[in-house]
Formats: sequence, C-alpha cells, structure tokens
Amino acid sequence: MQESYITNNHLRITFNEVGDYLERGQKVPESLFLEFMAELRVSNLLIPGVMYNDDLVFEHLIYDTNSTVIPLYTDDEEYIKHKGLNSEYNPIPNNIDFYIDLINANNYDGIIINLASESFFIPSDLLNNMPYSPIFSVDDNFMGYGPNQLKDIAESTSNDSLINFIRNPSNKNDFDGLIMELTKSTLFNVVRDIDNLEKYSKNGIISREDVGRFELCTAHEDNQDFGMLFTSKNAILNSIDSNSEFYYFYQITVLSEFFDFVLRRDMDGVIINPHLDDFFISRRVLLAFSDIMDNPNFNNGPDYAFLLK
Repeated sequence: MQESYITNNHLRITFNEVGDYLERGQKVPESLFLEFMAELRVSNLLIPGVMYNDDLVFEHLIYDTNSTVIPLYTDDEEYIKHKGLNSEYNPIPNNIDFYIDLINANNYDGIIINLASESFFIPSDLLNNMPYSPIFSVDDNFMGYGPNQLKDIAESTSNDSLINFIRNPSNKNDFDGLIMELTKSTLFNVVRDIDNLEKYSKNGIISREDVGRFELCTAHEDNQDFGMLFTSKNAILNSIDSNSEFYYFYQITVLSEFFDFVLRRDMDGVIINPHLDDFFISRRVLLAFSDIMDNPNFNNGPDYAFLLK
C-alpha cells in the first residue's frame, strides 16, 4: 500500500463532538455544526481507488441496506483498519468538492467516514448544501504590483497599528478587530531552502519561475504545528535561527492563500512574530475568517521572495 501521509485530526475532533450529541439524541449546537462543515471544507479525505491514466476507479458500498455511499478515511491508519495492507486499492486523497461531484455524477446517497471506527455518514443533500464562504472575484487580467514594487514595500513595512493591537492585552478576544487589523496590514511569511537561492536573485528578488517552488516555513511546538507570519523584515531577522543549515528568504503574504495552506495541512493555528510577540491565532478563528479579503495589489506576491540582507 502506498502511504498518503494525510492527517485530519481537527476534522475528527469535530465530528466526534457532533457524534456525541447525536448519540445522546440531542440537537447539535449550530456553532459546532458550522465548525464541522468548515473543517470538512478544508479536509483532504482518502478514497480507496486506482488511477488508470487520468481515470479514477474507486470503491463504493451499500450502506444501511439501501444507501449507496463512497467510503472515505481521515488517514492511513483508518484506511488500514478497514481495508488492510493488501487491498487492490490505494488510499488516494481528494478534497470534499471532488467527492461531491463524484456523488452527484453517480447519483450516490452520500459518504461514510472511517468505517472501522466512527462510521460517520453524511448524506448527499447535506454535502450539496454546505455553507461555503463567499467568493470574491477580481479582474483576472490584473496582476497587481510588479516584483520591484513588492520588494520596496516589503523592505519599508512596519505594521505599527497591528503590533499595537496584538501587544494590547485587552484585545485578546477581539477577533473582529484582529481580522480588521490583518486585512489592512501587509504581512510576511518566510521560505527556506537547503540550497542558497541567492544565486537566482536579481536586485535582491528571487522568482518562483526560476527556482520551481518555495518551501514555506512552519513552527512545531509541543506536538502542534503552526504557520508563521511576521510584521516586518526586522521581526523575521530577530526570529530565524542564524545557525540553521537552511537559507531563509521572505515574501509578502496573500492571507487567504496562507490561511488555506494552514487549514488544509491540518495545522493548529498561526503565530505572529514567533519568539518576539508570539501572538497566537487559533485554527477555529482561521476557519471563521477564512474568507478574509486580500489586497489585489499583492496578487502575485507568492511568486517572489526577497533576500533578508
């Protein structure tokens, strides 16, 4: 069996909480239901399948005598519990939109998650009416600032208003205020590489087109994983390990893409200015505000990284 290395720990926590209410015959609180739907929206679940060229041959089951469902799994362990190691299929990850399309195309009745453990059934009508975040569109031909403009902004930005906000203890639970501050701020993420990408730089700018991809830095603390955001170039320099084997570079962050990265990789939240301010934004807050508005001027921010010199 080919391992997928997929995890969905946060999804399992929420659907177990939902299941507890259902087992007791109690109504699921709306806030918990919405959180579960939000987790499902950013999850990658495993389907038993085989790829032939570009076609997926997958397993489906008859559930509860009269419902045709697709069996899905949250991780390799749950897959093995039900399918074993010598199944004719492999665990193939896809997002929930893919499975909704699959159900609709085949007129199936829903999905069932983790057959050997929770056996959590979600009917097709609920899947087709998931409360998605609103989608904001911009002119597809608008590319935003060019690399030199982005570099100038990155080197001069300090985000004083956001720093004052996160350092004020009275704002600890003011999530609306926090998102407002984030929306009007220009934040940065760090990328790293075992290779010194400076050789690709032109005027201190590195293009993703030249290097192929950028690896985003994350933090691992107390068995939890976090995305990292920074308010300035100096904040990054005060945080990174100068003795590391890696080389570090920084980018202007597109927040909606960054939040999506954190959520889809089953991380626990985001830390702003680690080792300096250590301001924590929980996964639950990210889910609630995942439709944050981006500054369209930074549309191509992820395509460029800058030297930390």
